[in-house]
This record gives sequence, structure tokens and C-alpha cells, in this order.
Amino acid sequence: MPSLLHRYRYEARALTQRVPQSVSQNDPSLQNCSVVLRAVWQRNYEQVYKALRELPWSEQLKPIVSKYDAHFQEKTFKEVSRAYEAIRPAAAASYLGLDPDLAEQGDPAIIQKFTAREWKWDKETKLLHPKPIPVVPETTGDPSQGLDQIMALISKYGG
Repeated sequence: MPSLLHRYRYEARALTQRVPQSVSQNDPSLQNCSVVLRAVWQRNYEQVYKALRELPWSEQLKPIVSKYDAHFQEKTFKEVSRAYEAIRPAAAASYLGLDPDLAEQGDPAIIQKFTAREWKWDKETKLLHPKPIPVVPETTGDPSQGLDQIMALISKYGG
């Protein structure tokens, strides 16, 4: 699922448009995956976490969804670290699926999640300063591998 929704999101989007409507309308898992894919596509971080954490997932898919949630949060952590020199806690929390209201209040548990990643917390300015992360190009193997994984998931869980 991680490669499905990041490296191959264009292919995944095209693939979802090819799934017969009768199949997608009758399969709650496919509907939920479409919600997640749409949120990832639109870069609506809060909606991604909401869909992953609140939509009903089958017992078979729960471990995959949980793993993707952690993967998405880790990937987003790196993206935020690369994009910002300083960021308000509420904005950082929104990107990472944490409570923005508690973060804005300076909740120690939330601030600790950032400082544990070597971000600096400036109490006076109430800003987080991400630890810079160098950009390293991803090495992906065969691009068709992701499509193979998608097709395997659909055939196994989708019908």
C-alpha cells in the first residue's frame, strides 16, 4: 500500500478509474481505499489520517492500513523537515495527524514527538525548527512492481 499511494499514485488513480463501478460500489474496502487515494492525491493530510483511522476496515486490511498510516506519517515528517525552517506547532501537527489544538497550546506530549526527532522547540517564539534532512533521490526498482502489488491486493481483497 505505501508504494501504491506514493510512488505510484498516478498509476493507482488511473487504475481506480478502470475498476467497474459495480465492483467499487459494492466493496467497502475499495471505497475506503478510494477515499484515502483521493486525500493523498489532493494532499489533504488531515483527511488522509481521518480516513485511515476512522473508516471501517476489514480485519484483513487493518494491519496494512496501520502500516500505511505509519509510513505516511514518516514520509510527511521528512517532507515537512525539508520544507520548513520554522513552523507553528498546530501546522506541524496537522501534517502529521496529531491534535493541532493541543499542539498550539504547547502540549508537552506533542512537542516531545517533535523534539524526539531532533526538532528544536523555541518557547519564546512558539515555533518548531525542524532538523534539516538532505534530499536523497529514491531508488525504485522496476516501476511495474507497484502495479503488480496493486493487482495482487485487488484480486486478494477486492473480488
